[in-house]
Amino acid sequence: MDESTRTAAIELVSACKSAVMTSANNIGQPHAVWMNVLVDDSLEKVIAISAPTTQKIENLQENPSVEWMFASADLKSIVYLTGNTKIMTGEVAQDYWDAMPSKDKAPYRNYSTSENSDDFAIICTDVDKVVYCQPPTYNKTPVN
Repeated sequence: MDESTRTAAIELVSACKSAVMTSANNIGQPHAVWMNVLVDDSLEKVIAISAPTTQKIENLQENPSVEWMFASADLKSIVYLTGNTKIMTGEVAQDYWDAMPSKDKAPYRNYSTSENSDDFAIICTDVDKVVYCQPPTYNKTPVN
């Protein structure tokens, strides 16, 4: 992938505060959810917060593979980040919790209002595939 496409992918993801995460359980049943996210500038990690009792956490425990979808506001550009996920809880999760923007508005707050690190889970995806596409022509361009 050329540098301008990689830059466009990074800029699109950086502008998004939320994304759709799709997971699947061990028999392949998909589950897609909107999540508030934190992504590093290299597009190598995606971080999100969840209650530890949700369907997505159960799916990730059975099958750690996920795909994240980030879309531009006009839906003319999309970036997919794919990889395997680790679930962190307790003290290990606290640093991620502290760095997460807009956590007071995160959907997981429907499950818990606690800020105790034992009451939430951090979803950390190690990205191994980045795809940038523009749906009107649906030209997919692998970034790596």
